[in-house]
Amino acid sequence: MSQQFRLEREGLINREKKISFNFNGTEFFGYEGDTLASALLANGIHLVGRSFKYHRPRGFFGAGVDEPNAKLQVTINGYSEPNVNATEIELVEGLSATSQNCWPSVKFDIGAINNFLSKFFPAGFYYKTFMWPKSFWYKIYEPFIRKAAGLGIASTSKDNERYDHKYEYCDLLVAGSGPAGLASAYAAAKNGAKVILAEDKPRFGGSLLIDDVTIDNLSGKDWAEKIISELKEMPNVIVKNRSQVFGYYDHNMTVMSEKVGDHLKKKDKYTPRQRLWYIRAKQVFLATGSIERPIVFGNNDTPGVFLSAAAKEYIKVYGVLIGKKPIIFTNNDSAYETALEFKKQGINPIVLDTRKDQNSELVEEAKNQNIEIRFSHAVIAAHGYTKVKSVTFGRLNKDKTNFENIERLTCDCICVSGFWTPTVHLASQSGNKLKFDEKIDAFIPDKSKQNEKSLGASNGVFNLKETLQKSFDIGSETSKLITKNNESILIPKVNEKKQSTHDKFWCSPLPKNKDYKRFVDFQNDVAVSDIELALREGYRSIEHVKRYTTLGMATDQGRTSNLNGLQLVANIEKKIVPQVGHTTFRPPFTPITIGTIVGREVGKEYMPTRKTPMHEWHEKNNAVFVDAGAWKRPRYYKQGNENLFEASRREAKNVRDNVGLCDVTTLGKIDIKGPDSAEFLNRVYTNSWLKLPIGKSRYGIMLREDGIIMDDGTTTRIGDDHYHMTTTTAQAANVLSHLEYYLQVVWPELNVNVLSTTEQWAGVSLAGPKSRDVLSKLFPDLDVSNKNLPFMGYAEDNLFGVPVRIFRISFSGELAYEINVNSDSGLFMWEKILEVGEEFNIQPYGTEALSTLRIEMGHVAGPEIDGRTIPYDLALEGLISKKKDFIGKSSLQKQAFNINDRQTIVGLVPMDKKTSIPEGSHLVKDKDAKLPNPKLGHVSSSCWSVENNNPFSLAIIKDGRKMVGQQLYAISPLNNTAVQVEVISSHYVDKEGVRVRS
Repeated sequence: MSQQFRLEREGLINREKKISFNFNGTEFFGYEGDTLASALLANGIHLVGRSFKYHRPRGFFGAGVDEPNAKLQVTINGYSEPNVNATEIELVEGLSATSQNCWPSVKFDIGAINNFLSKFFPAGFYYKTFMWPKSFWYKIYEPFIRKAAGLGIASTSKDNERYDHKYEYCDLLVAGSGPAGLASAYAAAKNGAKVILAEDKPRFGGSLLIDDVTIDNLSGKDWAEKIISELKEMPNVIVKNRSQVFGYYDHNMTVMSEKVGDHLKKKDKYTPRQRLWYIRAKQVFLATGSIERPIVFGNNDTPGVFLSAAAKEYIKVYGVLIGKKPIIFTNNDSAYETALEFKKQGINPIVLDTRKDQNSELVEEAKNQNIEIRFSHAVIAAHGYTKVKSVTFGRLNKDKTNFENIERLTCDCICVSGFWTPTVHLASQSGNKLKFDEKIDAFIPDKSKQNEKSLGASNGVFNLKETLQKSFDIGSETSKLITKNNESILIPKVNEKKQSTHDKFWCSPLPKNKDYKRFVDFQNDVAVSDIELALREGYRSIEHVKRYTTLGMATDQGRTSNLNGLQLVANIEKKIVPQVGHTTFRPPFTPITIGTIVGREVGKEYMPTRKTPMHEWHEKNNAVFVDAGAWKRPRYYKQGNENLFEASRREAKNVRDNVGLCDVTTLGKIDIKGPDSAEFLNRVYTNSWLKLPIGKSRYGIMLREDGIIMDDGTTTRIGDDHYHMTTTTAQAANVLSHLEYYLQVVWPELNVNVLSTTEQWAGVSLAGPKSRDVLSKLFPDLDVSNKNLPFMGYAEDNLFGVPVRIFRISFSGELAYEINVNSDSGLFMWEKILEVGEEFNIQPYGTEALSTLRIEMGHVAGPEIDGRTIPYDLALEGLISKKKDFIGKSSLQKQAFNINDRQTIVGLVPMDKKTSIPEGSHLVKDKDAKLPNPKLGHVSSSCWSVENNNPFSLAIIKDGRKMVGQQLYAISPLNNTAVQVEVISSHYVDKEGVRVRS
């Protein structure tokens, strides 16, 4: 297939290497150095997708990060990725791309009916439409919204690519390799500074690759190559292309995404696809350039409408014509460079300039080349459905609010230029407060919060000579302060064409009786009429207008729409743009893959997998594991064809009737030593600890400073100044940090040391009415009677020569003991206990049975200690000392914590004693009440009670203590079911605690 729009001699591509690719089922070819966009344009393909909201035909608009339309589903090496910007992906052999958001094809899309019904889908229509009737939500509205959401399709297959992270430090990071970036990096490097130069495109040089300028008698391209060659030879410089600095954070930390292997068909095993760089720099230079902004006119989203600079880039870099009958629509001189490029290729463009007659160098050159120019003219509308075929334009009246005459011309493309917008995203992310520059009608950086400077076009400087002069000077001055060197740099001589000022014209007026859609944001189908509607409906803040209309949201981030949107709001509100303000620029500047963010932390590398010393035994005995933080814990032990429900009931029932053994090694364990240990615990826990005897354990809760429960557990006094603390598995690390913080920062005068010993001890829980029988056989020389080893008692002994610690504490509500040995002996202890306990019908039990046992007895755990509850809510106010101070005590005096009807813990049983109550269910009095139905609370934990053979749940509900005996409904928001329940005590088994103390 011939490429009818490929120029023979232009471009920087490698014509010696053809590359085949597939688009929408058809094979095409391009060349090495092409982007997917340039290759498609060379083949005459303009229609590539459909817009999100109205499904209008969409084509290419820009040539890089400025592209809002051309998002494609791309498959390379068998992996599919949605929403890939066709202007930023390099052509690779075998690449396959398909259009998104269309069915059955991009040329004929059923969804295009939305365009004809656009009057019914104005800005914010979804806020008003999907509220009534209520019954439509689950069956009609929600499925429709979910199906319509998004553009591409996220892959469900495994991504087999490799991703890396890298951490780097430098004196100077330069983002951008245009003239400002090259000059500043070169000057700093010559002074000995450690420099990182990052360029997001494959080629260095930025605007120098396409502008008709000379530097020291070299073309802009050749001068850029010369500087880059020298920088690459310097040992103190890292030069990176295909690398986008997309985020700027505190302490001068920037984040950069490098495309290492995206452009390679074949790469070795250890070459990553992409690499994420975390860079800390003493100084950051932002040489990110500027983005050409469009002029708004009717049907300006039609395929074939381009930014003028993009059209020039396709010619100069890729050797591609975007059309052969171009209209150039501009309010400034820069578009004349595009017109002259067309002329060089034998194409006769027509320039429509909103300004009155101009006599700048570029305009005069265009006149000398016999290019047709019509001053005081503007495009009214483009015509054509899937491609521009003609244009309506007219002469503007004096105040440019209407047209004096209207004409129509055939054309195949429109190149539009509304002047330039500095790329200030990174500067704004750094904390720089932007200011509005009326000369260029755009925001530029103002006061820096961090060590950053914006250079060149990103700072509103569009003159090459001034850009180079300032960039060389700043690079030298900044590096001199860092390295103390003073290497002088000779400023090169520059030859460039002078340009006149631009016209403050941003939107073409509509003639009478014409209702063309004039789009401000192409990606989100936001038209001038949408912004007008938002303002009519009372939205004034630009951030509110943004969210109501979706202007400048999603991956585009307003790159080509933001300032036009601000100008429209300012005109309607009769304000100036600075009074309107600007929206927030958030990282990432351009989309990056999830793989890049995650790096190698996938699969088993997601986090360290921690196993207890008994793990292999669990595996051999059919344990089904559950993740508990980084730990693997047995959830249940499968026998035969048992499922989770059957196995956990069997295990829990055996604990209640006989004796069970549970691996509790994962519980956090902290060793506390020092003469002030008791005082320290007294301040950390809410209850008293100063008089705890040696050989005794005590249950306690610790609060955050805001009065919310942080964690619970037991602490045992082993010696005069020695304590052993246990924490929940999930909070072990947080509790240790909490203790360390208070010892080092708040109470440094306390002589206490804390040390995590979680890994040093293997632990088991021996629970059930026959647990003392097993214990007495394990330790025949130890008196384990209730008198000698009472509830919350502690003893030390040895298990066939292995030293052990025995704690009489219970999580199950049954007579129970926790036994700890050094980790190396954990498996020996486990097997020995099972061997000795065989005659008492001992069985191992997992976390599911453990949950059942603790829920039945009303013991609170993670679901109840959820970061919102205070001791009173969980019936733990008896542990609050009134005689001492402790962390969080003052916060407990807050008014909200002392209202009489706070939500408190209760138990629930279903009225039919059969239907399980889903965790997370909302509790209401009347399931049929009109919305909003007052929510009384929620179900925190549920189980099947093996003691009473029916479902039982713990819940936290409003004024729970007075609700006992009442009937409510537990409504699950996930499956829309309602279960009638009775409120009872949270202690469903052994309310008096007789068993645990027997």
